[in-house]
Amino acid sequence: MPDMQRFINTLKQIAANERQAALPMTICFGKVIALSPFRVQIDQKLVLTKEFFIVKSGVSASSFKVGDVLILFRNDGGQKYLVFDKKGAL
Repeated sequence: MPDMQRFINTLKQIAANERQAALPMTICFGKVIALSPFRVQIDQKLVLTKEFFIVKSGVSASSFKVGDVLILFRNDGGQKYLVFDKKGAL
C-alpha cells in the first residue's frame, strides 16, 4: 500500500504543478510599511524588501509614502513582484 500512496501523492504534485503553470502571474496588493529600508506588507505574515521588486526606470522608494497600497504583479513562484502602480479610488 505505501507504493500506492506514493503514486497518489506524485499525481497530486503533477496536478498542482500544472495548475501553477496555468497561472504564470497573479495580481496582488501590498501596503508600504517603511521607506528605509523599503518594506511592503503583502499579508499578515509576508513582508517583502526591495530585493523582491521590479520597478520601471526612475522609480525608487521615494516615489511612495508609508501607507500607499501598491498594485503588484507576482510572477510564477512569487520570487519577484512587478510594481504596476499605486492603488487609487474612483
